[in-house]
Amino acid sequence: MTTSTTAPPAASPLASVAALALTVVGGVAIGVLTSFGQGWLPSALNSLANSAGSWSVAALLLALLAPRRWAAVVAGVLALAAMMAGYDLASVLRGFSVSAGVTLFWVTAAVVVGPFLGLTAHALRFRTALAPYGVGLLSGVLVGEGAYGLLYILATTSGVYWAGSIAAGSALLAWGCVWRFRDARSILAAVAVAAVTAVAFVVVYSGDLLIWWSS
Repeated sequence: MTTSTTAPPAASPLASVAALALTVVGGVAIGVLTSFGQGWLPSALNSLANSAGSWSVAALLLALLAPRRWAAVVAGVLALAAMMAGYDLASVLRGFSVSAGVTLFWVTAAVVVGPFLGLTAHALRFRTALAPYGVGLLSGVLVGEGAYGLLYILATTSGVYWAGSIAAGSALLAWGCVWRFRDARSILAAVAVAAVTAVAFVVVYSGDLLIWWSS
């Protein structure tokens, strides 16, 4: 087993504050790029700028900057909220109206999902016992969104991106199970969390609340 319960090295409060500040700045920048990317990207990759998976990965990468667990949890929340703020700001600058429903959804996602992305980042950075669950969560998001795209909005989007999302999620899970997690319990945990997350993603995203996603 390669996971560890050893505590990460102590970090000063200033380091955590600096990491959170960078998370906010990076999140706003990603949100702005997302808005502009909707008009810049080719059709095969356009869904990258309308993807929960891409924002989840970005939030996790930003949360990796946090040196402490609590800071990583907060960073996961701030990252998603900052992305939404940046997206709304750029949309207004581009002359588009802001959707209150979409903003509310992502603020809710920031509060509900953001902490788990932060915990995942901390677990992967410091190789804690939660790492299998984190890998399963992110893998499930990528596979679930890819499945949703192929099942529900293939007529209005390119299947290339959705197939790539499934491949990326599957590759992440395989990496964890083959090279990172050596014991059966960790492997089963990662696979189970990935499966549950993927199914839950499709169920939630196929609801009327997210019909805007196919526009």
